[in-house]
Amino acid sequence: MILQHTSFAPACGVKEDFFSAVTARPYENFSAEAAALLTAYDQALQQYQCSPGSEVFLKLHLSDIANQYPILTGLLQGRKSFISIVGQPPAGFNRIALEAWHWSNTDKKICSDNLLECNTGNHRFLWHSCQRLQSKGSFDQTYESFVDLQQELTSYNANVKDHTIRTWLYCRDVDNNYIGLVKGRNRFFAENGLTSATHFIASTGIEGQAGQVDWLVKMDSVSSPELKEENWQYLHAFDMLSPTTLYGVSFERGTRLIFGDRSHFYISGTASIDHRGEVLYPGDVAAQTARMLDNIEALLQEGAGALSDIKQGTLYLRDTVDAPMVEKIIRRRLPDIALVTLKAPVCRPAWLVEMECIAVNAEGNASLTAL
Repeated sequence: MILQHTSFAPACGVKEDFFSAVTARPYENFSAEAAALLTAYDQALQQYQCSPGSEVFLKLHLSDIANQYPILTGLLQGRKSFISIVGQPPAGFNRIALEAWHWSNTDKKICSDNLLECNTGNHRFLWHSCQRLQSKGSFDQTYESFVDLQQELTSYNANVKDHTIRTWLYCRDVDNNYIGLVKGRNRFFAENGLTSATHFIASTGIEGQAGQVDWLVKMDSVSSPELKEENWQYLHAFDMLSPTTLYGVSFERGTRLIFGDRSHFYISGTASIDHRGEVLYPGDVAAQTARMLDNIEALLQEGAGALSDIKQGTLYLRDTVDAPMVEKIIRRRLPDIALVTLKAPVCRPAWLVEMECIAVNAEGNASLTAL
């Protein structure tokens, strides 16, 4: 197994660990490869003083989800974490890639098949995935996914506008179905008070498939009912990137969550874009990668962060032949992050590379509660 690990380990409070992993070589079949990866990952946790019970978030990327999904769900029985399974082939010849986020000293409760409640003592986090889409078309499925999340949050006296931190929207055949996704999200936001005058939500909208073949959209999210206005900072870096509304979409480039003892940074899927909303360096994946990193750095710096604070990154490529070169460029500036590289076309064909990331640093606000 090829495993990468980073952590944020304060003197006291919640320790956070991030993992990415793939098998070192393909196995004869998916079942053997997936079982080997999960076993090796679980065994490696001891090396980093992590228990399986500290696993909060587990995402698995598959090369052939239609056939592999039922096999993998069987292997995952009994895990008490939020699990997301996405059809996004790993770069190289692997059938499965893994990303995981661990928090120490937290209480978890599986509330339903699609909702995990994680309590750190000061804050509750709700990890949610819509599980029962009834409608057809990417517009209706996106809108229905947000309505489902809103209904779930109601039982916590919470709502999407004030308490949802981040969403991940995976779109089957993004070149044809992304516009419906955008319009469905725009409709829900307009109906629920999310505007350019208030705020949107950090998000990634990317090619990806659900286990259900008739789903054009799969949405995951994380929310926290107790967060107050002073916990939030929205990151724009307008000198480098345009407002997303300039080209008709509605998401935040990045969100900083400020706690008493640290900050979390959720950086949305970021590509080679300029302050006018234009694609920079068409056809040049190396130049696009460099600009993408510059944009991410600008977002982090606006919130008292730095590239060195990034713990986990997910790299999306239109053409995985580019993976070795792109990874080399990224490792020059981010040598230690837990990184997964996937085949997942971005919403505009001219964008050859995109990356989302999670960063953590000790830049908190002592007047606020710790994580």
